[in-house]
Amino acid sequence: MKCSATGTVGMILAGPGLACAALVGLNLEEHAVDGEPGYTTWRLYAEFDSASDQLTSVGGANPTVGAVISPTGFYQNTFCGPLSSYVNEAFVGFIPSIQYDSWVTIGGEWMTDSATLSSVGVDFTSFEAGNDLFIANGEWTRPLNDPHAFGQVIGGMPNFQVLVGQFTVAGYGPGTAPWGQLNLSGYSESFGPGGDLVPWSAENVSFGTPLPAPGALALLGIVGVAGRRRRG
Repeated sequence: MKCSATGTVGMILAGPGLACAALVGLNLEEHAVDGEPGYTTWRLYAEFDSASDQLTSVGGANPTVGAVISPTGFYQNTFCGPLSSYVNEAFVGFIPSIQYDSWVTIGGEWMTDSATLSSVGVDFTSFEAGNDLFIANGEWTRPLNDPHAFGQVIGGMPNFQVLVGQFTVAGYGPGTAPWGQLNLSGYSESFGPGGDLVPWSAENVSFGTPLPAPGALALLGIVGVAGRRRRG
């Protein structure tokens, strides 16, 4: 992952591993099982180490660095769209399945909290058909200082989290979980609350665990059989 920050203090250091400026990393969490029968709903969060950190852009520079992949395909509800701004909570009472649509966001999960969410340069056509989301030089954004750009405390999760997307996939368990890479950017306060705003960016931020290619899976199967025979 490439990290950078500019402003009055230059690079902001934030500890080892994935830390980049204020960003700690991306967290994939299981949200619901069989909400839509036969599917598992996952939510992707960006984690920050301060309540004053902001996430204002998520996207990718090309289909390799800017993708959300599903081994089994994404569930897409016909009454929704690719952004959380298409999900109308007023319809949940008579179309409960819209709760499990797959979409991207920054902070909001419903139409009413996504009025300031927008997208530029992202072709969602394939994603809306249930296929992988590839982002070639596009992004979805929130304005600076938008309330939904700041992280929230979520029970059972560390630090402060900003929701980045909901992805409902066919099947169950880690083997069906989505994975990918995204570019993220936003702002941090240089000396804590009340400090100057410093823009930061993080490229090639990975989440989830990609499955081996089919050939590798076949090879793993052969090795596994050989190993069992040796132990026998």
